[in-house]
Amino acid sequence: MKVIYTDAILSVSLQAGPENGQYPVSNVKNQYPKKPFKAVGSSATIRVAESGNSDALALFATNADSITVTAAVGTSVVLGRDESGELIEAGTDEAGNTIMLSDRGEQPVEVLYEYVKQNQNNGVIWMELERSGFQRTLDFACSVNSGNLEVGVLVAGQVMRFREMERQSYHEAPVDYSMDMELQSGNPYYVDLGRARMIPFQVYMWAADGVDPAGYTSWRDFYYGFVYAFGREPKAWLLSELLDVSHYAIWARIETMPKTIMAGNNHVLASTTLREIN
Repeated sequence: MKVIYTDAILSVSLQAGPENGQYPVSNVKNQYPKKPFKAVGSSATIRVAESGNSDALALFATNADSITVTAAVGTSVVLGRDESGELIEAGTDEAGNTIMLSDRGEQPVEVLYEYVKQNQNNGVIWMELERSGFQRTLDFACSVNSGNLEVGVLVAGQVMRFREMERQSYHEAPVDYSMDMELQSGNPYYVDLGRARMIPFQVYMWAADGVDPAGYTSWRDFYYGFVYAFGREPKAWLLSELLDVSHYAIWARIETMPKTIMAGNNHVLASTTLREIN
């Protein structure tokens, strides 16, 4: 189980395909899937510049029928100056061989991903990344078979990783936010305001001093680094590393503040509920 909690995206830009002026490409950074980027046409290429300090990237709420991702990592070298102010651009190694600093520019890198879509506007990507420290550029070439392309939310950043949730505690309770009433005339009145999943679950977390020996995020780090820092702000969650990304990668917020009970000397059992934002 994981959550992307920092923002390592430096910029987003449109490389191909005109955008609808009321729904610019910058909308993919606004946290609101119902206010997406909309292209004027069936295809577009979105370029994401990322700091190189991300563990994962996630994309939600798109109607694309296909997405191809290509990536490159910048390896630019910043030249220094010596004590006299001269530019340092060459030197010698221990054997006396001349060495030169050079700027190779961006180099292509492979990224592993799977794009999945269950219905019209819920296409999802969850992509694992490695921190390199060098700026990374990712191009998302998206297309839809008919109509105008839309992309809802795109995030990248560092990840908090937890044990798999306790299976018996996990269940989904979809909520229908539609309005259904009878007018004074006697006619029915219905407005479809959509549906969202409410997901209660429990997970064991390390609660003793120091770091979790198993390498997972501790309760203290989760509380102070996530709950206290972000509250109910929507984030990208991967509810299980073992199950289908199309259903278990969600854009959601904490609906109820976590509660804990002691579970032995070193762990707590933390329980909370996520509300899907779609």
